[in-house]
Amino acid sequence: MKFKIIFSFVSVLLSLQPLLAQQTFTVTDSMPAIVNGLTMGYRIKSAEEKEVKEKGNFSRYSIQFYITNTTAEAKIILYKQGFTLLDGISADLVRFDCSNATGARFTNKATTLQAAPCNILADVEDKDAASGKTVHNKRFVQVGYWIKAGQTISTSSIMIVPLNELPKITATFLMSSSGTIASAQNGQSGGAISAAAFSKIKNVWKSNYLNVQNGAPVCTDIDNGWWSAQWQLVGISGTNYYGIKNKWKNNYLCLDPSGAVITNPAQVNTAMWLLEPVQNTNAFRLKNTANNTYLNIENGTLQSTQIWNDALSAQWILESGE
Repeated sequence: MKFKIIFSFVSVLLSLQPLLAQQTFTVTDSMPAIVNGLTMGYRIKSAEEKEVKEKGNFSRYSIQFYITNTTAEAKIILYKQGFTLLDGISADLVRFDCSNATGARFTNKATTLQAAPCNILADVEDKDAASGKTVHNKRFVQVGYWIKAGQTISTSSIMIVPLNELPKITATFLMSSSGTIASAQNGQSGGAISAAAFSKIKNVWKSNYLNVQNGAPVCTDIDNGWWSAQWQLVGISGTNYYGIKNKWKNNYLCLDPSGAVITNPAQVNTAMWLLEPVQNTNAFRLKNTANNTYLNIENGTLQSTQIWNDALSAQWILESGE
């Protein structure tokens, strides 16, 4: 049966993105890679010394690999127009390779994370068997593969490396070589976010928003239309860091020498931030690269300090700024 997909429903809006070249990044357990709002990295769950028969002792790691969609929009690998189920696109999102892994005793040297099938309600053209006429039916069809807004896809692997060495791991972003990539806004997600768009940054603990309405950066209740509470994540070339640019003042969130949170007209070292996803949530932490502190409101005021990993005061969510 031949059929055609027509994206004519309001619950999903598609915004096509150009294909990116396949990219490989060196990652550590504290430094993930970020591409188009997707954060790719790993966490070491446990480490032990292990004897491998006559080869001697090695370091054995249990590692959780993950990819997190930190935006408020789904990322979809679309089938081509007129697709078939054997269209040749891949569900692969990211491959992690460990260059110093031995692969001994049924352990791994690499692991790949895949997107789930993307099934949406569509208007499908069928041919009526009795009349031979073309009729339109609505049903769920698979249009490709996706990682949903805020979703984390992960898996655990065992890797053995030379004794007292840490795993040497690279992440290769595979989604860009799979086919046409789209961003999809789910009608219940609260709005589409991309790195090029302006967003509101909401604190998980107090449910209020980062803004500069009265000059200095604060985290307070806001009016929906405030440009002072809208921010753009500006990727810094050659790094995994972002500048956080205010829509109203056109300046960047940064730290002064004392560690206080301020704004600065230009992107400087103190205005570079790393987005660290919070496992199993759509939240993230904002780590300043100048002193490795985290943006938080633990004491009521906006600050960037050392803080425990699960502190809700240091967790943030992106919302549509429109």
